[in-house]
Amino acid sequence: MTEIGEVFKIFRTGKNVTLKEASHNIVSYPFLSKFERGLTDISFTHLLELLDRINVQLSEFKFLYQKCNANNNDLLPSFQKAYQSGDIVVLKSHLRLWQHKQGKFAELQVIQLKMMLTTLNADNITKKNIDPRRLF
Repeated sequence: MTEIGEVFKIFRTGKNVTLKEASHNIVSYPFLSKFERGLTDISFTHLLELLDRINVQLSEFKFLYQKCNANNNDLLPSFQKAYQSGDIVVLKSHLRLWQHKQGKFAELQVIQLKMMLTTLNADNITKKNIDPRRLF
């Protein structure tokens, strides 16, 4: 799976922008290097600032990210297809997988799946599941 940082690096290097130029007054140079190598996460705000610095629209970034990951475990279309067809078994299978993963992205996937299952009357969401303090 292609990480967000790798996609950022594709754009940055394609525009001949150095790490120092891109990171200046947004994040540290070493931090940006680690982010591009997938060694650390970045806030959405900082990502938007960095994209603006290298003159890349969020829609362009999202398109390339999705293209890079189209064949690499991009489960969102699978979630959507299962939800639209009311396939509770597939949604619960995805939920079990994501509940064993670590990180904020995994937590968000669990919430999304629980919301889908709740609207299909197959699960319940608790306040603990959607407490924003747990995610940020």
